[in-house]
Amino acid sequence: MQVLKEEVRQRIIKSARREFKKYGFEKASMRSIASSANMTVGNLYRYYKNKEDLYGAIIGGLFDEIKALKNSLPEEPEIRLNHLLENFKELQKDHRSEWLTLFGGSTGTKYQKVADDIHNILRDTLKAVLEKAGRRPEIAVPVASAIIYGLNTILRSDKSKNGDLADDFLNYMMVDIANRVA
Repeated sequence: MQVLKEEVRQRIIKSARREFKKYGFEKASMRSIASSANMTVGNLYRYYKNKEDLYGAIIGGLFDEIKALKNSLPEEPEIRLNHLLENFKELQKDHRSEWLTLFGGSTGTKYQKVADDIHNILRDTLKAVLEKAGRRPEIAVPVASAIIYGLNTILRSDKSKNGDLADDFLNYMMVDIANRVA
C-alpha cells in the first residue's frame, strides 16, 4: 500500500482553491484540478473521494468557525450586529480565500446553506435593529445583500490582502447603520 503524501495533498488543495474560486463548485473540474496539480485524476481520487470532499477540505475551517459564530450570537439586536461585524472582520482576514470560495460558488454542495444562513442572520439582525428604532425593516434585505456582495467584491479586487479596505467597508456599512438607528 502506498502512503499518501502531504506535499501532494497540498498541491491538490492549491490547485482546487484556484479552480473553485474561479469556477465555483458546479463548474469546477476534477480533471482540471488534477492536471494543475501534476497528477492523474485517478490519483486525485486516492486523496479525496469526490469533488464535495475536496471542497470541504478547503472551506472546512471557515465552516467550523461560522457554525461557532451562529451558536454564539447575542440576543440583543444591536449587540448581535456588532458581534457580526467583528466576526466578519476576523473571518475575512483569517479565511479570505475560503470566504470567497464559499460565497462565490457553493451551489450544489451541502455548504450552500451556510452562505445562505449568514445572509439570513445578517438580514434578520438588521431587520430587528431597524424595527426597534422605528425604521423601515424591509430595507434589511437589500442592505444585507449589499454587505455580503460588497465584502466579496472587495476581497476579490483588493490585491494587498491586508484587510483594511474590507474593515473600512464593514465599519461604514454596519457600524454606521447601528449609529443611524440608535
